[in-house]
Amino acid sequence: MESLSPGATVSFSNTRFRVKKLLGKGKSAFSWLCENGIEKVVLKQIHNEPSSFYAFTDKFKTELAAYAFLFKMQIPIPEMLGYDEGKKWIFKEYIHGRNASQLIAAGKITDNHFQQLVFMSNRAKDFGFNLDYFPTNFVVCCKRLYYVDYEINSYSEEWNLQNWGLYYWVNQQGMKKFIETGDASAVNENVEKGIPFKAEYKQKVNALLKNAAQFEL
Repeated sequence: MESLSPGATVSFSNTRFRVKKLLGKGKSAFSWLCENGIEKVVLKQIHNEPSSFYAFTDKFKTELAAYAFLFKMQIPIPEMLGYDEGKKWIFKEYIHGRNASQLIAAGKITDNHFQQLVFMSNRAKDFGFNLDYFPTNFVVCCKRLYYVDYEINSYSEEWNLQNWGLYYWVNQQGMKKFIETGDASAVNENVEKGIPFKAEYKQKVNALLKNAAQFEL
């Protein structure tokens, strides 16, 4: 895998971009912000690191297939601008805005954000999928919620929004600590399996579920 770091240059669509900073690292890839003075794009660099709770086949092809499904499901996502299969690079539209995890930590998540999240959940379920509902995978731009990851998984009740994802979205203090320290134990009672704290947040989650008709959950 080609080494990337801030200051490196990459080429895409006959245009050179400078790597600005690392936006984040997920189970399958690093995401780098790249710019050329006029335009910003995200370079997703697939890595080969194993996950203790997720089994991968071909990460690169899985990302491409997931994008096609997400587009079909009408999930708000960044546009795929192109890719380099040899380098395992995917170039994506950069969504200007604040990450949902930051909004959660600041107590600025609104009912409208939840409505949009539930819409995505319902659309994904209709097609037989779950999204990765961990908040770092979402960005709010101009009041619109975007799912910025290209990941889908076969639907299961255990890993859906109600039984898994929502517990991260209501854990304000845990998310604040997670952002500050990167310590996953701030939001997970079982870090190895990716299981969030639930008991102390059940009441908050149930309050959201009582609004099921409004949110169409």
